[in-house]
Amino acid sequence: MFQQINNNIIVTLGINTLPIEQQKEAMEKLGAIVYQEVMLRVLDILSEEEKNQFEKIIEVDPDPEIMFTFLGEKVPNLDQIVNEKAQKLRDEASDILSEIGK
Repeated sequence: MFQQINNNIIVTLGINTLPIEQQKEAMEKLGAIVYQEVMLRVLDILSEEEKNQFEKIIEVDPDPEIMFTFLGEKVPNLDQIVNEKAQKLRDEASDILSEIGK
């Protein structure tokens, strides 16, 4: 699931057109922003019990694959949320670049 989410972000942000090394660097920076936004949104959706379960998962093994598998089971529209957040970042970056170009 985590790799699928990464691929989604890479394509949505247009990172896939960069050389592999630059893709990795861009994902470290831009991906982190998307993931933060996704986590904030998802934590609002989870029940208190689910939040506690998620916290335990993070404490035991903060492997992104495990974390996103859990979230994918609890939040049926997780892919849509990731798409929305990646698209929002892309649009905001585009707006900023347009303003700079004026």
